[in-house]
Amino acid sequence: MLIRIFGITTPTGDYLLKKVLNNIYKNINCYSRSNKSYKYLDLRDFNHPNLIKKSNLKEIWIFLCPIWEVDKFLNNLIISKNFEKYNIKGIICCSSTSVITKIYSWHKYDKNLICKISNSEQKIINICNRYKKSLSIIRPTMIYGDTGSFKDNNINRILKICKKIPFVILPRETGKRQPLHISQLANIIKKEIIKLTEENHRNYISILNIGGDEILSYEMILKALMEKRKINKSIILINTNLYFFIFSPLLILNSRLYSEILRINSDLSGFKKSNIYLKVPAKKFIDFI
Repeated sequence: MLIRIFGITTPTGDYLLKKVLNNIYKNINCYSRSNKSYKYLDLRDFNHPNLIKKSNLKEIWIFLCPIWEVDKFLNNLIISKNFEKYNIKGIICCSSTSVITKIYSWHKYDKNLICKISNSEQKIINICNRYKKSLSIIRPTMIYGDTGSFKDNNINRILKICKKIPFVILPRETGKRQPLHISQLANIIKKEIIKLTEENHRNYISILNIGGDEILSYEMILKALMEKRKINKSIILINTNLYFFIFSPLLILNSRLYSEILRINSDLSGFKKSNIYLKVPAKKFIDFI
């Protein structure tokens, strides 16, 4: 079997290749448009000289790039009559639980993002149904974790802000989060690969909404991060309405940033826990950071 990974230069891609798949599979082709260590491929182009068919090996294609680039790439292969020449057994795409958590967002950016993701998911499902390919769409919650030279944007951005300010102000009521570590996501992808290669999962179409093993408040996440990274800053909790009033000028100056601040109060959890899906003991958030 041949595994092709598109969008390898991400923390998840790096961990998936080096810590998970390299120990199991021999034939893995990795593609990137930015890292010369891997085969060059830009999903937005029509011509893909490095995407070479290898004998009659069954293939699993894994996409770790934005899902709206995936449906266009697959459609381009179909238009150029190249899609069917690959012996694709199944396709795995990483999407986002944002299609659920941001569905009632008032901000135009979020509305457009949800529409973009949902449309791409449906197009990929239609393609796989049409050509009888198995498909797994994985919708993870907030992904975090560093590996090698790759740093995640979520946790590191929060830590950078915490280091610059004298203290942290939060509303007294904060919503729940279910952060998912890259190692958990990598093992979920591995399990999906196994499913896609099984005969009883032929023409298998799955959408998996998945989160970490722990459900934590925003305050609990910040306390754990600052404790582990030895950042000595106080967290001050204030009245929730007062908190949003203080930041209300952002509604005019930077409405998107204000919408993100409002989400601090939103509950973005309740998804299937990775340890239950993987059938392994649960791990704490603090054990990964």
